[in-house]
Amino acid sequence: MVITLGLKENEKTEIRKAILFFLYRNHYWQKRHTPISNICNKLSNHPCKYINKELKKLYKDKLIRFKKTNHGTDVFMNIHKKTEIEEEIKDKLEQLNRWQ
Repeated sequence: MVITLGLKENEKTEIRKAILFFLYRNHYWQKRHTPISNICNKLSNHPCKYINKELKKLYKDKLIRFKKTNHGTDVFMNIHKKTEIEEEIKDKLEQLNRWQ
């Protein structure tokens, strides 16, 4: 009997894309940032535990950055990696453009 713990790879990439799309759509670049709790609340269909893990991976990939504030840690996207971010969420951006 095999028990798998955690998420499958496609679920992880879906969370990763959802995080980047949320930040991209709300223009969280450089000086504009949002608390991690806001990301967990907006992406409430995914557990916050997995969102935090994907945020750490995105930080290691240098796609996002953390900013320490008085109320905790905030997140914003790295403007120098804008083309990589747009490439990663390309399918979600195309859906958005088709809808409008």
